[in-house]
Amino acid sequence: MKRLILLMGAVALVAATTALAARPPSPGRSAQNVAHMCKALRAANPALFKATWGKNANKRNAYGKCVAAHARAKHHGGAFTLHNLSLSSSGTVTGAGAAGCESTAAGCALSSFGTIAGAFGGTYSTSFTIFWLQKTPNGAGGFCAPASGATTLTIPGLGTLTKSEQGTVCEVGPSGPNVRHTMTNGTFGVTAGTGAFTGATGLGTSTFDQKPGATSALGGAVTDSETFSSLTIKL
Repeated sequence: MKRLILLMGAVALVAATTALAARPPSPGRSAQNVAHMCKALRAANPALFKATWGKNANKRNAYGKCVAAHARAKHHGGAFTLHNLSLSSSGTVTGAGAAGCESTAAGCALSSFGTIAGAFGGTYSTSFTIFWLQKTPNGAGGFCAPASGATTLTIPGLGTLTKSEQGTVCEVGPSGPNVRHTMTNGTFGVTAGTGAFTGATGLGTSTFDQKPGATSALGGAVTDSETFSSLTIKL
């Protein structure tokens, strides 16, 4: 999680560069552009800049590492890729599907809303459709079924990131009208972004755990964990 915070901090600093650079250098002077950008990033948040880019014991080489990293990114198409970024979230079920949906080809829609953990915070909203007509036994008296949907992450000051997801949702234990559900094999791809995430692409894996609500899934607690195996952000 610490690594995610630092790397997301770098993205936040990149997003802040435009506001800090009142008179940016000409786009054709790439070396000066990179130096100008790194000076602006350092001015935006010196402590976070050192923690993000510094590689030696006292982090004093942060500026040089920033210049080198951004120069490489610009040389390779103006983007950089982050790997193995993990984050977690928690929320509640806001929609549990219509009565009898498990017997329809359209399936049951499960939606939730909550907060993203970490220093930058933010919120998520997700909607999954579970296709219970395609169910298979879970080995404990209940069932599993394929599911697919979309999740949007909203990070204050950065923008939004939307992912298309799919996996298998399983009842935990015997089947029942209001039981716990999990998904442990989810995969996703980034489909859209705004702000600093405009044009972003990425892939990853996800899991979630949904507890029962008072009388149905509605209102039940949801926890989620996901890892971006890659997230490419355009500069």
